[in-house]
Order: sequence, then structure tokens, then C-alpha cells
Amino acid sequence: MSGAHDRHRPRYHLLPPTGWMNDPNGVVEWQGRYHVFYQHNPVAPRWAPPHWGHAVSDDLVHWQHLPVALTPEMSPADADGCWSGCFVDDGGTPTILYTGVRAGEQATCLATGSADLVHWRKDPTNPVSRVPGTLAAHALEAYRDPYAWREDDGWYALVGTSLGGVGQALLYRSPDLRRWEYLHPFVPAHADGVCDDTGQIWECPNFFALDGEHVLLVSRWQGTALTYPNALVGRYAERRFHPGSRQRLDWGYRCFYAPLSLLDDRGRRLVWGWLQEQRHVERANGHWAGAASLPRTLTLEDGVLRQRFVPELETLRGAGVRLDDAPVHGVQPLDLGGPALELRLTLSRGSAAMAGVRLRHAPGEHTDVVVAWEAGRLMVDTRRAKGPHGTDYAVDTLPLVRGGAALERVSLHVYLDHSVLELIVDERHALTTRVYPSGPPLDEVALVANGGTATVETLEAWQLGAIW
Repeated sequence: MSGAHDRHRPRYHLLPPTGWMNDPNGVVEWQGRYHVFYQHNPVAPRWAPPHWGHAVSDDLVHWQHLPVALTPEMSPADADGCWSGCFVDDGGTPTILYTGVRAGEQATCLATGSADLVHWRKDPTNPVSRVPGTLAAHALEAYRDPYAWREDDGWYALVGTSLGGVGQALLYRSPDLRRWEYLHPFVPAHADGVCDDTGQIWECPNFFALDGEHVLLVSRWQGTALTYPNALVGRYAERRFHPGSRQRLDWGYRCFYAPLSLLDDRGRRLVWGWLQEQRHVERANGHWAGAASLPRTLTLEDGVLRQRFVPELETLRGAGVRLDDAPVHGVQPLDLGGPALELRLTLSRGSAAMAGVRLRHAPGEHTDVVVAWEAGRLMVDTRRAKGPHGTDYAVDTLPLVRGGAALERVSLHVYLDHSVLELIVDERHALTTRVYPSGPPLDEVALVANGGTATVETLEAWQLGAIW
């Protein structure tokens, strides 16, 4: 596998054998197996008119690469790429809706697949929908990333766009996935300020029912940059979505983006996102760029979106350590190390101003994952971990406040996979970032507390195996 000897290449995350990866596209459980399609450039670690890469798993942990599903060269050609979209089951016929781009025009196209999802054929009548004539005068900044679902009276689909400089999704209806009627903007007038700061363009809309309400995931494009995904929670009525709250799905700095979800046969809502590189890839590594996040489950509990890593990942666990009711002051090494780890711990404040975990990647290079108690924030400080790769040094933070008060007790679930760091706090907030140390590997773990003593109520940590 190209790049296999690169110390920054993840070993238990899904990523292509070589080249570039961005958005997950169709994600589906089909005939008992999980499939992830994704934006892909198979020949270089940089964006180019995209193909649809394809991988399959029996257990959400170990993945097998399958042949590329769609290419820009397949007739009828989409010379500027087969951009993001979705997978649907059309009465037993596997079907992809995607954005085909030709001569700069973005339009919705369709392809159908074989029963094993390996062979795909683009519809000869593509595209099946374009920018609606009623909106042509708006000179839309984007028209892409269709997401479709079935209701009693037919198919419905959203297309991400921008109206009046504000992100929006356009709603369509179809009897057969090929003839589409434009209905209206999906979210009425960005009501009640819930959609404030959701971005200039909405990319990769993803709409589904969840625990008695509805959720619209949109990825925030602002200016010339993709930033982060939002989860809008609310009510679906009369073919319009009325959001009542907005929650940020991940607090990393331009890392976790374009999430896409599926409902599996066990009734779980699973979601994957694209993990961007945060280094100048072609200077640092000539083989690969980008990975998919670990799959997470989404639930709604008391109106709060909850995220959890899927329990199937526990099969990766190897050697481990456990602590209970351990006081922490200063820097206290753990009897555990390695570049691929899982940590679960619950911290209580005590007298400490700050407490958490230090991932010691190399001499003088480390990442701190710490709770700043008085500020009511979790901080992930990668300034001493990114190495000389032209990266923006960053301290990512997320809020740890309930009912206006900072928390005195916090639970963390952390996955480290070489350059990927994913964590979820209290099964609520997620934060994903990348680390690129350049010194000789040290790969140690320590507990840290400043300004007093904190308590680790429980800690379990494991070394993790590779999936390839």
C-alpha cells in the first residue's frame, strides 16, 4: 500500500490505497455489508476532477478496497468530475445521485449499479436536474451534493446551494429519480436566528428523522474555505424544515467536514466525515491525503445531539492499563505507549486549574488534551506536535458548560491513530484534529494537572491494532 511507511499515515482509519480522499458520498448497508463511497483522485494526493472511490466492510472496522465506482471519463462524461452525492435503493436497484460537472456547470446526475455494487452505469440522459429556471437569475454560487429519500408519494431530494449570500438547500420531488420538479427552499427564511452563521454555501445536506425529531446536517462553506458541519434539529412539516436549534457537529479546525449518514439494519444512525490533512501534503508525502473519520452513532436525547464511537471498534484493543481514583499533579507518565491508542477517562476537578492527557509523540513534541476548568473549555493544543510542514499551529477548543455553569466532572473518549486525533466529550461534543510530529518517535502518554490536584475517577487505555 502506497505510503505504508509514512509515520503519519493512519492504520485503523479508512483511507484509499493511494491518492486523494475527500467527502464520503454514498454510505449504505447493502446485503449485510457496509459500503462507503468517497471523493477520490487515485493518481495524486491533491484534489482533481473527482472519481468515486469505494470500500466495503463486514464489521465497520476492517475495510476492503473495491474498484472505483464512477470516473469522469465514463460516458456520458462529466469532464470536470463526479462530485458528491448519495446512494439510494430504488426498489432493489442500487442507484447513485451525484453532481456531474461539465464546462463549469453543476447538475444532478444518476448512475445505477450491479447487485454487488461493483459495476456502475451512468444514465444516458444525464443530467436529470439542473438549476431551476425560477432561480436562474440568482446566479447561484453552488448547486451540488444531492441527498434523496423516499416518502409515500415519491422521492424527495435536497441540493446544496446559496441564496442571497446565505447557505440554503433546494427541495425537489420525483416519481422515478429521473424527472425532478423543483419545489422551494427547504428552510423558510432562516427563521428565528437558528441558521445564523451557518455559512455562505451549504454543502452536503443530509436529512433524516431521529428520535422523534428531524435533523439536517449541512457543511459550512464561507468565503473561499470549507469550515465545519452544523446539525440543525427541528420539525418537518408541509415539505419544509423548521429548525429549532443548531449544534456544531465537530469543533476541530477545518478538519472534520462533509458528514454523511446511514440508518443500518440495527436501527442505528451512523455517520462518517472527511478528515482533511493539515499539512502541505505533496511536500511532506507524495502518496496519499485524507481519511474518513471513525464511524459514530448519533442519537437525540432531551433535544441534545449525542455522539458515540461505534462499539465494534473495541475489537482493535490490545494491551491496556486501568486506573481508579488516582490523584494527578504535574506530569505523571502512564505505563502505555504507541502511535495508535484508545483512551477512556473521567476527570474530576479537585483543586486543579487544568487537567487531562499529554500525548508525547517525540522529544519536545506533544499534544495536550486538557480541561480548563475555570474557562469551561476543553482545549486540544497541537502547537508542539505539528512539525515543520507549513501547518497552521492551533489550539482547538469546545465548550464545557451546562445551564450556564462550568462542569466539575468530564468524561473523554479519545482515539489517536498516528496523525489523526478524534475525541468525544460527555457523549456530546466531538473534536477532531491532526498532528504531525517530526522528531524521533517517543509515543508515550502522561496524565497532567496544573495549579493543584485533579482526580482520575476511572481510566482505561489500550494500544490498538491495524486494520489493513
